[in-house]
Amino acid sequence: MIIDGLPVPSVLLRAVRQGRWVAPDRSSSMYREVFGDDAVVPQFLPLSRMTANRRWLDDMPEDYRGFYLGQPDRQRPPGDVDPDQSLLIGDLGPDQPFALDYRPSLAGPSVIYLSTTADWIEVAPNIETLIERLGI
Repeated sequence: MIIDGLPVPSVLLRAVRQGRWVAPDRSSSMYREVFGDDAVVPQFLPLSRMTANRRWLDDMPEDYRGFYLGQPDRQRPPGDVDPDQSLLIGDLGPDQPFALDYRPSLAGPSVIYLSTTADWIEVAPNIETLIERLGI
């Protein structure tokens, strides 16, 4: 499956189709362990919402876009997100999205998260690692 020109990893497609791509209970300590933050209202997106990928910034007021886009950060990469090279796959609550980042590799995107204490940070080198760490 291709969304906005980006190939959805087969392991993510399989988890969605098998009904495993669902957010663990928000009280789980694994959110802090994996993302560095607690979950407020975690939501793992179904494929139908992933296909609306590029529109997530369209409805946003211009003055908010900078917050969501972030700034490159060499100390805690990547620091930013490129909407044309990423695919939103979930969020932990308001202003806490996470996405596949295809900049490192089209075949093996990393997973990045808009941290509450920083800009976008890498939380897993690939979706397989994220799924394993979340136990789903």
